[in-house]
Amino acid sequence: MRPQSTNRRDKAAGDIADRGHGVAGRAELLAAGVSRDQIKRSLAAGRLRPMLPGVYAVGHAAVSREGWCRAALLACGDDSVLGHRTAAHLWSFRHGDLFPLSVIVPRNGGRKQHAIAARRMRLPRSDWMVLDGLRVTTPARTIADMAGELSPREMRRLVERAQDLKRFDPDRIEAVLERNPRRRGCRPLLHLIALLQPDADGTRSHLERLFLALIRRAGLPKPEVNVEIEGRQRDFVWRKQRLVVEVDGYAYHSSREAMRRDRRRDRHLTAALWRPARFTYEEVAFEPAATASELASLL
Repeated sequence: MRPQSTNRRDKAAGDIADRGHGVAGRAELLAAGVSRDQIKRSLAAGRLRPMLPGVYAVGHAAVSREGWCRAALLACGDDSVLGHRTAAHLWSFRHGDLFPLSVIVPRNGGRKQHAIAARRMRLPRSDWMVLDGLRVTTPARTIADMAGELSPREMRRLVERAQDLKRFDPDRIEAVLERNPRRRGCRPLLHLIALLQPDADGTRSHLERLFLALIRRAGLPKPEVNVEIEGRQRDFVWRKQRLVVEVDGYAYHSSREAMRRDRRRDRHLTAALWRPARFTYEEVAFEPAATASELASLL
């Protein structure tokens, strides 16, 4: 009987970990039928490894960024949301040290935890969403929150990266700021939004401007910029050649869902007899000659 019980316990923990970036909470394990004694034995045997109070890595010590983020949410409670610098990490707006993890908790909830910077505030439901199974502030809320923490130069870099990733929505950011007009960084961010309005040539981001400059230097036919094709706005369009090019900022940091969405959009264009193509930030910024050559062959 003992081996069967052990197998069921390990399977329950493994199922939770598979769904939760390799991490399981004590309350989850108990709800799945794992007893307190079984948890103790798994800890002693190294099958569960403590991360934060009541939160464990299942069967391994190497925890991913997303695993630590889930651990922080489990440790801080059901209503907690990843925000500020941690949210900026998850949206690929910034890089660098992940710790301490920034978590927003209700004013009357949450506990002080090691490796977690908890912020107590009321967060409207419209200001957070689920990304890869993690509760995180929306891109607009994340940008608004970061405006109070970064220097003007750092903030511009963050906003340009958000533009490149197509996660910069001025209207939604302004709506967040209207609900919090006295927040730190509000006025400089509004000025930055005005400064980064679409250029005369239609480009909306640093990466789009780089790509258009590459086209001009190579003497290639001028495209239409940010126009609607098949019901969606596309970055660069050559109608005669039936070619649509999207430039993907920092694509290797994109979520799995974003990659699936992009592939669906490409298939939709192909079905409508357009030719979709994508170039990454690295190709445009650091391999312009090769990118221009490939684009020329497509044209």
